[in-house]
Amino acid sequence: MFLEKVVVEINGYFVGFIFKDDVLVRNTIPLSRDEINKFFSWEKISNKKHHIKMAKCILRLYFGKMLDSEVRELIDYSLDVTPFTKKVLDVVKNIPYGSVKTYGEIAKELKTSPRAVGRSMNKNPLPLVIPCHRVVGKDNIGGYSYGITHKINILKNEGVITNLK
Repeated sequence: MFLEKVVVEINGYFVGFIFKDDVLVRNTIPLSRDEINKFFSWEKISNKKHHIKMAKCILRLYFGKMLDSEVRELIDYSLDVTPFTKKVLDVVKNIPYGSVKTYGEIAKELKTSPRAVGRSMNKNPLPLVIPCHRVVGKDNIGGYSYGITHKINILKNEGVITNLK
């Protein structure tokens, strides 16, 4: 098994990736240089064509210029998560672009608790590819591993109009 950790820089944004035998198993959202160091320990900046192509996809996802379903068809990825988290992320993957669901709605669908759904969102290894940012609280924006500001920006970029606080 070959594990590769890389960071790609595009237009001043840094995207971290972990590949297992050339299959994407983890990524970050586009971050500043300071942020990438907080969220991702990396070994090298990659200039490989397929890494740059993937980083461009992540950047397009962040800015609402590409659909996550398109990216999932374009890349080889693997979800190395628990069976429960996989069930949650499978529901999340089907939330349409420009829409949101609450932790409670997903919990009801899976016959579990909103907290369990939230814990699974926190374990999403492929943010933006699996759009966990589209899961919100009943009365608020909810949490996000990369910070609420990024979550709000992503939802704005997708054209989600909410009255969430």
